[in-house]
Amino acid sequence: MKLNGNHRGSHSADRNNRPRRPREEEYVPEADGVQDAENIDSQLPDELEEVFEPARRAGQTPPPRRPRTGKNAGGRKKRSPGKVIGAVCGALVALVALVIIVYSLWEEPPARNTGGLMNPVAESTEPQQSADPEASATPEPTEDPNAGAPVSHNDSMYTFLVVGFDQVAYHTDTIMVGSLNTDTHEIYVYSIPRDTLMNISGGTKKINELFLRGMNSTDGDQEAKMQGGIDRLLSGITDLLGFEVDVYAAVDLEAFVKLIDAIGGVDYDVPVDMYYWDPAQDLSIELSAGPQHLTGEQAVGVMRFRSGYVTADIGRIGTQQDFLMSIASQFLTLGSIPHLSEFISIFEEYVLTNMTTANLAFFARQFLMCSSEDIHFDTIPANTNDAIKGLSYCSIYVNEWLEEVNAHLNPYDTPVTTANVNILTHSMSSGFYSTTGTIAGGADSFTDYTYLRG
Repeated sequence: MKLNGNHRGSHSADRNNRPRRPREEEYVPEADGVQDAENIDSQLPDELEEVFEPARRAGQTPPPRRPRTGKNAGGRKKRSPGKVIGAVCGALVALVALVIIVYSLWEEPPARNTGGLMNPVAESTEPQQSADPEASATPEPTEDPNAGAPVSHNDSMYTFLVVGFDQVAYHTDTIMVGSLNTDTHEIYVYSIPRDTLMNISGGTKKINELFLRGMNSTDGDQEAKMQGGIDRLLSGITDLLGFEVDVYAAVDLEAFVKLIDAIGGVDYDVPVDMYYWDPAQDLSIELSAGPQHLTGEQAVGVMRFRSGYVTADIGRIGTQQDFLMSIASQFLTLGSIPHLSEFISIFEEYVLTNMTTANLAFFARQFLMCSSEDIHFDTIPANTNDAIKGLSYCSIYVNEWLEEVNAHLNPYDTPVTTANVNILTHSMSSGFYSTTGTIAGGADSFTDYTYLRG
């Protein structure tokens, strides 16, 4: 009788010609083969495990078996290569499943701002009649057609603000608002030019003034002042969106360098020659146009360079968007973010944010589930060539902007209207328009720079 499929028939015939051992000795182990019941039990073939399981559970010891002799003496039967490979693959699948389960338990989505749409009030009273020929009386504030109506929040949509600022004057030269939908895995990002006109007091009414103003009006140490800066900027972003964003990240130059170096640098086709030196900001940019691998310092140069573009800041915004899209595409092609743990550690230490480590892990996984085709960059629709009293401004096209907000950024089922935002815009032909009906400080509060233009 064959013991298993690995024994050939000739072996069986030879065995039949050998003298049989006395039956009473058949199960008596030799001295050097004595094993305790536990060890013998551990050598049972797989197909016999379930046979002896009831006895094991009852506290009984399964009967000893005669030690094997020959090629498989003292061990389990040989498994075929296919079974071994299957077992290895099964173990790997189990390990991956365990990692996913542990990771899912560790990561955590951030809390959302679900307070609904805003009903803003401008910072000042109605402006007095202006002597400025470009200024005009503002209309009455728009009544909110959705006032009192309940709103429903899309729990799959997360909104965010990303800010890049220099450490000299704390001007926020890079401002981006966006959304991530965890159902469709689409990402929309809108750049807001630093010269965007805001309905704020003071002679210079630009969005890149807000962070510094918040710092200067906050008492306490540097950390408190930085938080005051981001809070003031967040308030300004709420004025433009009509609702509060969920998460934010403010990144300074040092943090950006460390983050890029942590992922081993990035490949990018630099669009133009970039040469610029500013000792006041300790800024030196020396990059030739063409494909190359960029370090953190070089990547900062790409993000900050603007003097070589005909459209200045708007040209820089286009390059920033293209550069970030290139980084995103490289990550998605790899299917991972290199050195993610180091990346998160740097983010925690150097980036001003309301996200936890678990939140960052959540967004990293959600991002890697996106495709390049589902990541969209754009710029807030506006007149980027506007000027007020000799100073350049970017004046928002209100209706076009609200269409973009409601199509890609608004997490509520109720549309944002002019009644929910506090936007001041300007036209050379028709003067000022404010969605709230007021101009902070009045139309005459703008500093006059016309003398600088001769």
